[in-house]
Amino acid sequence: MAEVEALVSPLVEQPDDPVGDAVCVFIAELLNTATVELSYHRTGDEPARALLPSSLVVAESSAEVLDGWITTITVGFGDGTISRVESIPESLRALPEAALRAAQAFRHSTAGASGKLSPSVLRALRDTVIVELLSYHQGWAKPGCASTELLAETLEYLIELSGARVESRNLTHGVVITDAISDEPRLSVPYPSGLRDAKRSPLLFDGIRSVLLVDPHGRARTELQANRPERLHPSATSGPSVERDFVDRGSLVALATRQLGGIGFFLREDRSIWTFLDGQPLVIRRSEHWSAFPLWLAKAIGKAIGGGRAVDLIVSASLMVSIRSGGAIFGIVDDPSHLDGIVAVKDRYDLRNESDVDAMRPETRLHHLIDGSDLDAQTLARLGELDGATILDRDGRLLAYGAILSSSDSEHEGARTAAAKSLSHHALAVLKVSEDGDITVFRQGQPIVTLLPSGNAR
Repeated sequence: MAEVEALVSPLVEQPDDPVGDAVCVFIAELLNTATVELSYHRTGDEPARALLPSSLVVAESSAEVLDGWITTITVGFGDGTISRVESIPESLRALPEAALRAAQAFRHSTAGASGKLSPSVLRALRDTVIVELLSYHQGWAKPGCASTELLAETLEYLIELSGARVESRNLTHGVVITDAISDEPRLSVPYPSGLRDAKRSPLLFDGIRSVLLVDPHGRARTELQANRPERLHPSATSGPSVERDFVDRGSLVALATRQLGGIGFFLREDRSIWTFLDGQPLVIRRSEHWSAFPLWLAKAIGKAIGGGRAVDLIVSASLMVSIRSGGAIFGIVDDPSHLDGIVAVKDRYDLRNESDVDAMRPETRLHHLIDGSDLDAQTLARLGELDGATILDRDGRLLAYGAILSSSDSEHEGARTAAAKSLSHHALAVLKVSEDGDITVFRQGQPIVTLLPSGNAR
């Protein structure tokens, strides 16, 4: 679980700072496994020393938010988490500075009788932290680049659309703010104000078949169509293919940000708002809550177990399952023999050729119809959504799918959780995806970290 620490010298009075408390709690919720330290010192005095060792610190920033006080936010990861400093993407390391800038904007907000900010102020504060975070991407805070006002207005527009319906269905919308279009427009259409009264605009630029491109000055310029993604930028390197299921049809926005640069927003039909940088989802807004997409998960697990192709496969497959209904258990073992006595022979894909053809069970016959060679993440996600566990070796070879694992602990906790814990005693790592979309990593019978909590994946 994330932790928030408040540090202040015992010789000085700690300032009353509900805004500082709120932004630190928000950072901890975003990163989930992080330790966030909030410290104060008088202007001109020596700063308080952080409790986290410098080797575990991801980012730190200081600013005068309260008159006469310097506020410092330090973000790091303890030794007990699977995340590591080098695993966290650069795009999230601006969080402390972004949080302090947001805090300065809300510095005069007052707490109620409970000592906490009102829900409406908290929502606005959290949205502002995200806007400030996005504004730092690739120097966007420089003059002439997209302003925080444009990002804030775009987010507000998407929130408005998320509550609207057309023909009894929820809207989708995709927009990318990019400087890839350098010529001056013949007609200036401000975004989003110029489209608010045009009810067809979200239908035309639905983020699935077409994405609206907006320049950093806030002018809507043209569209990028799904069937002609190379038309605007034919010389761009598209990079690895975008897994369409990975972002549930938001892949066009992802592709646009990969090819053209900039910041992409995608409003999904489930009313969640996804932000994209460089072709990857960064943060997700769902039911007024934000989650950081765990892009660092594969790197962190890979380092913990010594690498192997299977890590990227099961992480990608887990993320695909987490944004759809259902759940899954994915495991990586160092040696197939570790499954002996744990997984029934009928569920062992790697042993399919060792059975007597005449005595072969129906489940084993199915193994001969499955193409498990050179697995990709989408195939793995499809297998993983079957009841039971899907297990690979370190090199990504399929060993079992739909494997039913019994556990004596299933009476005291969910069957999927108990099975994941049991398998993790024999595996290098196990990822369990719950029906709510949470992803929990197990090692040696213990949950190490839970990502995308509270169903925010959906």
